[in-house]
Amino acid sequence: MSKANFVIEGFAAEPKQRVSQSGKQMLDISVAHSPRKFNKQTNQWEDATDRDGNKVTLWARATFFDDMAAFLATQVTKGTLVRLEGEPRLNVYEDGGGRPAANIEIQFASLAVVPLKPRQDAGHGGFNAGSGAGMNGWAQPGANGTQNGFQDSSGFDDQQPF
Repeated sequence: MSKANFVIEGFAAEPKQRVSQSGKQMLDISVAHSPRKFNKQTNQWEDATDRDGNKVTLWARATFFDDMAAFLATQVTKGTLVRLEGEPRLNVYEDGGGRPAANIEIQFASLAVVPLKPRQDAGHGGFNAGSGAGMNGWAQPGANGTQNGFQDSSGFDDQQPF
């Protein structure tokens, strides 16, 4: 017996809420992945295409139930960066144009929201939108060797390792 595990990280489509015939809350979350490759001739990143020149997009979908469905409905909207993991099941079908298509359904799924790095420019979203404060006050050393009210006894500096 073998067991496969599939992980995809990408931006979510708008989640779809529904209710089963037995009254269970359900939430379908789909995540897209479009492979890209670097073109050395143009020095640009380009979307990968199939042999007919069509852009390739892989869709993975998971369904969550009851309390998890209700919770994720408050956390995930269209455009949320998520990491979806679970056992894959391949679904092959014909799309609206009659062309063969496929997607991956993730069973026994877990989902995590991936935090995006906040932007440093005020007024354009992120943590400092409109406030002018933002991250400028984060991790600033305080008086007498304290940092945000705690004594720093780690012996580590705050320089990023990369």
